[in-house]
Amino acid sequence: MNARRFFAILAAASAGILPFPRLTHASDPPPDRLRRQGGTIMRPHPRHFAVLMICALLGTACSSPPPPATATPAPSPSLPPSPTPTIPLPTVKPIPTATLAPAPTPLPTYREEFEKTLAPGWTWIRERPTRWSLTSNPGYLTITLEGGTFHRNLLVRDAPSPNFEISTHVLFTPKSNFQFAGLLVYDSDESMATLGRAFCNLTGKCRGNAIYFDNLQDGQYAASNFATTTVALDHAYLRIRKIGTTLTGAYSEDGKSWKTIGEQFIHMETPRVGLMAGQSNVVGAEAMFDYFEVVELP
Repeated sequence: MNARRFFAILAAASAGILPFPRLTHASDPPPDRLRRQGGTIMRPHPRHFAVLMICALLGTACSSPPPPATATPAPSPSLPPSPTPTIPLPTVKPIPTATLAPAPTPLPTYREEFEKTLAPGWTWIRERPTRWSLTSNPGYLTITLEGGTFHRNLLVRDAPSPNFEISTHVLFTPKSNFQFAGLLVYDSDESMATLGRAFCNLTGKCRGNAIYFDNLQDGQYAASNFATTTVALDHAYLRIRKIGTTLTGAYSEDGKSWKTIGEQFIHMETPRVGLMAGQSNVVGAEAMFDYFEVVELP
């Protein structure tokens, strides 16, 4: 059914001229209220009118052309995602932990400062009590030099180990032959080594007031005494180091910069260490010792 015909039928129905077959229904009005036209009973019936209205609406819906289809845009081609550049992070090298060298183990040390009394462990060999003092010059051991066949007032103590180092600072100005004050490594009167300030004017082996390093073994002196002149003539820092059978002698003008003057070789079983001042043909010269120190060596 096209739209034109449908609307014509709808108009006739609306005017009440559309023929319908007569139906008998309990709700029909009396015959005298019906209109007749051409022998055909014409009546608008509400139920028929509602049906016509529904058909009109459906016809309109059916006859209306469908809306044009909306073209669905083709999806844009999806581009593959650009690869994200991977920037490698720099490898951080761990900072090596600094390995500190272990602090050297302090070597056992004995130091005598000569304050008022001597510490235990000291021994005098042929002591002359009136020729030494700790009070005439406080803080110093003062020894008055003597002569004679045997050395007097040798102050010694046991060496702490087979290898050791001994040192001292002596204030002394020798003026006559053989006066001596300094360090002593002692085994007996026939075997000893000395390093100190002394005076000697013998031709060939002596340099007057100087540092001398003598070695007496079995009653015989070694060939060299390593006579060494110094700038200062009234004091000296002295040091002897023993390693095995070798003694190394050194001196210093200031106690900091040391100069080795030579080596002596000994064969002592159990040497003792200490200080000595003597060998003087003139009585009255004095030597003052500031300290004595001994260090055990490996």
